[in-house]
Amino acid sequence: MLTTSEIESRWYREHYGRVIRSREDLHKYQNRAIKFLYDTPFSALFIDVGMGKSVICLTLLADLLLEGWNGKALVIAPLNVAKATWPQEISEWKQAAGIDYQLIRAEDEDDEVKEAYQRIYKHWYERNRSVGERPKDAARFASEKARPIRRLIKESRRREQARSQATVHIINIEQVEWLVNFWEEEGRRTGNRWPYDVVIIDESSKFKDYTTKRYKAFKKTLSRLTRLHTLTASPAAEGYQHLFAQIFLLDRGERFGRYITHYLEKYFHHIKKAHKWVIKEGSEEKISKKISDICLVMKAKDYKEELGIEEWLPIRRPIKLNRDLMQRYKDFEKTFILKLDDMLIEAVNSAALFNKLLQMTSGAVYDEERNVIPVHNEKIESLHELVEELQGEPLLVGYWFKSSLTRLRQAFPKAPVLTRSNVIRLRDQWNGGELPMMLIQPGSAAHGLNLQKGPGHDASLFDPIWSRELYEQLIGRLARQGQKNVVRVHHLMCVDTADEVVYDCLEDKGAGQDRLFEYIRAARARYLEDRRG
Repeated sequence: MLTTSEIESRWYREHYGRVIRSREDLHKYQNRAIKFLYDTPFSALFIDVGMGKSVICLTLLADLLLEGWNGKALVIAPLNVAKATWPQEISEWKQAAGIDYQLIRAEDEDDEVKEAYQRIYKHWYERNRSVGERPKDAARFASEKARPIRRLIKESRRREQARSQATVHIINIEQVEWLVNFWEEEGRRTGNRWPYDVVIIDESSKFKDYTTKRYKAFKKTLSRLTRLHTLTASPAAEGYQHLFAQIFLLDRGERFGRYITHYLEKYFHHIKKAHKWVIKEGSEEKISKKISDICLVMKAKDYKEELGIEEWLPIRRPIKLNRDLMQRYKDFEKTFILKLDDMLIEAVNSAALFNKLLQMTSGAVYDEERNVIPVHNEKIESLHELVEELQGEPLLVGYWFKSSLTRLRQAFPKAPVLTRSNVIRLRDQWNGGELPMMLIQPGSAAHGLNLQKGPGHDASLFDPIWSRELYEQLIGRLARQGQKNVVRVHHLMCVDTADEVVYDCLEDKGAGQDRLFEYIRAARARYLEDRRG
């Protein structure tokens, strides 16, 4: 006979299409963090990347709802985290799956936006062509006329989303100023003011600068909040002076004063010639003591046994492709033909299809002449977000495709590429903490290459690697004897794509290759069935 928990899990799997985790799956440190946030309405959680800060906060919201809280919550997060991570976490945890949410985000590819743009564009293109304009000029004129309409439609959609009655609204950090201004306008026009009494800032280091427009805008809302929880792994990576703005949001000057000049003069020396502030001896302890009641620190190295990790901590960084890209992906998977704006790219067999699907999720595909055809920059943007989250901590980036290397070098021109000719020099620079980022091809990650002696303990996989041997070899450059920190492996993964299949293969170890073959066979079977139909 099934237990209540098993029945609930089966129901959730049927309705949400994925394995649902529950409170029973939370780690002890996560329950401790939930209690801390519950007991401390204005608080900061300084928690390592990959330790589940999203589910901690979602469980807190679920507990508040069970107690009768009927307010609204706002989650402020980096773009890809807002678009993919928080919605996915809501759907994967049983205690959060009932929370209704609204993502405040309008994309160019949204049906309504796209239809309006294409309608105006077509009208002006045909009109310009009818008076003798060349196609290139007619297209440019038509785009100039259609773009303002697209902006207006997107603005209208964002306003509609902001008025949603959903319990939780999710917005990316760059739109905070817009949201505050929107509710100020609504307040003057209708009397409906800032509706959020609970706010969660995922990555509070984005609010370390009190001079930014987003900071000044958000500060206006503080008097309307009953709870504010800020999350980050690196609150002071670039110096303790950046704590002032983050803590001010929580206590409005109670601990460090209302003005940053007073804070700096009390805890720092001003080096006029260097134009910088240097922390005074003993001030680190004084600052830490001041904020210890509202800040909880959790580092992965302190919870190795509880996390069930020995050498490294795998972290999924989900990326949600827009509707148009996902449709092209699914059509490609089904028909073996990728339709781009001005060309068709065909996969000659199932193995080639799988490889090109991985190319597509990374952002570029090869045509028949081995030319690189860009498709999107979602992973590049996600990697930029990860770099900002790490706040200067070194990052080892693994790539597989040459096209990815080209695009990575364009996006991060200062990041060197590890090769056989420079391996000794770059190894020493990496271990000396001189390189914020280094690019490496897993096939060339030589055995015996020691990269564990420096501060770097983060690796990211830009392209999926389905070979377990190469995967372990790459991570083994950091996760080896002498490494003082838990090595974190960030997998940039497009949701519902071949990226997830490869990740599952790596997790399954021995069964991985068989699952890869099953995926290819299934894709081929669908293709043949459609042809017969």
